[in-house]
Amino acid sequence: MSSLNYHHLQCFWLVARRGGLSAAAKELHVSASTIWAQVKAIEDRLGVRLLEKRGRRLELTPEGERVARVADELFALGQEVLAVARGDDHLKSPLRVGIVASLPRLIARRLVTPAMQQGFRLKVQHGSSVQLMGDLAAHRLDVVLTDETASAHAVRSIFEPVGSSPLALFCRADLHARLAPAFPRSLDGAPLLLPAAQSAQRTLLDDEFSRVGVRPLVVAEVDDSALLKTLGASGFGIVPAPELVAEEIAALYGLLELGRLEVGESYYAVTLERQRRHPAVEAMLKAAHAAPPRRA
Repeated sequence: MSSLNYHHLQCFWLVARRGGLSAAAKELHVSASTIWAQVKAIEDRLGVRLLEKRGRRLELTPEGERVARVADELFALGQEVLAVARGDDHLKSPLRVGIVASLPRLIARRLVTPAMQQGFRLKVQHGSSVQLMGDLAAHRLDVVLTDETASAHAVRSIFEPVGSSPLALFCRADLHARLAPAFPRSLDGAPLLLPAAQSAQRTLLDDEFSRVGVRPLVVAEVDDSALLKTLGASGFGIVPAPELVAEEIAALYGLLELGRLEVGESYYAVTLERQRRHPAVEAMLKAAHAAPPRRA
């Protein structure tokens, strides 16, 4: 099978992203008829129609949409290769970061902020720890942010502590007025929104409720911490979260701190052993070690 002609692909991509033959021809300093011939060549090579005429306009077919999206990534990588070769500091390769679903989004935001402040572009992927650690091992991610310890994974990796916080419970003002005076005994039978059973935070919470001797009424189990808080703000129950971000939770969701629990969680940035770290990871670690997200 003959190889793909990337010049033909570029001509199609420019037509798709610049809005037509004339704009693509102007950018490449050729005629519109030349661009059209190149587009037809890539269509013949792929065996699908990428563009179709609608009156005087060209529109992408469904296959054209998919090919254009792949071409976006391809030509972006080409620019990154040029930037690396030139040593350009202003064209930085994106940081591919995986965020474990159970990690509170407000904590994740704090951790990635230093990289963004230095001009790095992020490509964020959410998922389970198993999925993300697999992507890290396959070099599809530069770093994984997690609340799970190294003992939970077999991948040969480095777990850098980047913060910790006690856990607390948050709820709307009406629930707070009813439950706060007798906390934590008032949790018995109270509506509770919890993370998924397999998460590190859920294990801590279950153990703590057992220690205190209360059995809250679990009304939902959700592996998205932002959705948990949204449900709490809608009045469906009490939400667990790091006490470190209590002010943000109050400002964003209108939830009040019901009480602190006697357990806490730690956060880690995970990279592979014997692999040079992305400079954005170094920026994140430097900021975390200088002023780690931590609340006693």
